[in-house]
Amino acid sequence: MTTLEATADNAASAEGEAEPEARILDHAYDGIREYDNPLPGWWKALFWGSIVFAIGYGTYYHVVRWGSTKEQVYVAGLAEYDGKREQREAAEAASTSEESLAASAADPAVLEKGSAIFASRCASCHEKEGQGVIGPNLTDAYQLHGSTRMDLLKTVRSGVPGTAMIAWSEQMSAPDLVAVTAFVVTMRHKNVKGKEPQGRKVERFKKDM
Repeated sequence: MTTLEATADNAASAEGEAEPEARILDHAYDGIREYDNPLPGWWKALFWGSIVFAIGYGTYYHVVRWGSTKEQVYVAGLAEYDGKREQREAAEAASTSEESLAASAADPAVLEKGSAIFASRCASCHEKEGQGVIGPNLTDAYQLHGSTRMDLLKTVRSGVPGTAMIAWSEQMSAPDLVAVTAFVVTMRHKNVKGKEPQGRKVERFKKDM
């Protein structure tokens, strides 16, 4: 035996002693034998833990129904929000009046803000000058909902169910609602040629209340 072969045999023997060969199982398939290599303990723990968690999760949420799903939490939150809408609107209405809206309609700073809001939020339905396209003409002597400045504010704030007029209170703050309403107030009786009159004829808004 050469020195090189002896060295290789010694290395193989040392390796065999350091890492004993795994036990070979008794069965064989097409001459193929299988080693008995058990899974690591952490893998088994994770596997059984996931089964226990799944059973507990299913029992908690779907059997005894102690917990609420994300959908149920959302529905409950939305219902609570809608339930308090009337309270919020009443609180806003208490701080706003025909007199305050008339004053806002005469305030250049408020009108500038309202004009910008109208251009970005309302012009798509009422056109730039308020002559109407999807929504009604805001410049004639007719009003679909009510007849006062406060009626206009209510329409802007709460919307009109079944129409393209959404409740802007969902997207705008109370000062913004007042500003855009004040701007719409100034459009009355400008009579820009556009959509035919809708609603009932109303009086011109008084400058001073």
